[in-house]
Amino acid sequence: MKVSRKYWQIAQRLTTEQLRRRAHVSGELGDDLFYNLNINARGNTLFLGYYSREGLELVFHKYGIYENFKALGFSEIQFLIDTSDLYTHRLMVYNQTQTKENMLVELVLKKEFFVIDMPFASALNGQKFEGLAIEWLRMQNPSASFTKHRLRLPGQEYPGLGMASQLVELLIIASWRLKLAGLINTPDHYHNALFYSKVFYYLQPEDQARLMALQRDLKEYPTGKASWAVETGAVKDLRTNTILKWQPARQLIPLLDATKALFQKEDYQKCVRSLMKNFKFKLDEQLYREKMEKQEKQ
Repeated sequence: MKVSRKYWQIAQRLTTEQLRRRAHVSGELGDDLFYNLNINARGNTLFLGYYSREGLELVFHKYGIYENFKALGFSEIQFLIDTSDLYTHRLMVYNQTQTKENMLVELVLKKEFFVIDMPFASALNGQKFEGLAIEWLRMQNPSASFTKHRLRLPGQEYPGLGMASQLVELLIIASWRLKLAGLINTPDHYHNALFYSKVFYYLQPEDQARLMALQRDLKEYPTGKASWAVETGAVKDLRTNTILKWQPARQLIPLLDATKALFQKEDYQKCVRSLMKNFKFKLDEQLYREKMEKQEKQ
């Protein structure tokens, strides 16, 4: 995934000193820009070992995150930063009060190693790299409602914010600042995997092949229906004559030239295409109706 030129220009202008600065200079950002902005923190260490509380505030301002929230009707933003765990850091964004029903974003990150282990010859096989892992991500608009044109997807309590791509770009920049080899994600649901597969590659070609085979075989259905079918167990694996069970697996946006080349070159793509032949799926309409009726009664 290419980060937008605008974002890279902002990233190159922001210095490490600015992003680690602990003393807030109110005149630099302007109190009027942040209205009732309130940032609290648990723990005394830098977020991801790099960003101070004021540094994150600066990021949200410079990249227009706060203005995006304002456009959605959220002008009393509060942030809760939790670095009490040495390895896993949390960032929660709320509107007005720090309550569950007012949560907009919940982001949990940590540094994590990954090993290249391709089923084909590669000079990178066996090599270990460190990346930034998204342990948990929730982005939601508690003031919006689901409609027949905006159906609830598995795992959702509220509709999304429409800011996922922007967040991924910022996490790529964070990975770059931390000198990490990539951004790691483990989608819990089919629709998440489908969305992220536009820019992420599965570390294992078999997982990439399974997702692409699902997309191929369920292409006649809306994403929402396909995702609920996978979620509730209404998709059959015709090769094994069993119900498909979603298997979360790690995806990666490679940031090093060598790893970028590995996933983009023909060996990986050819391996995925070959493995796709091992999968054949079908959405069972009757089973889907039964599962959804049961789901609605819960």
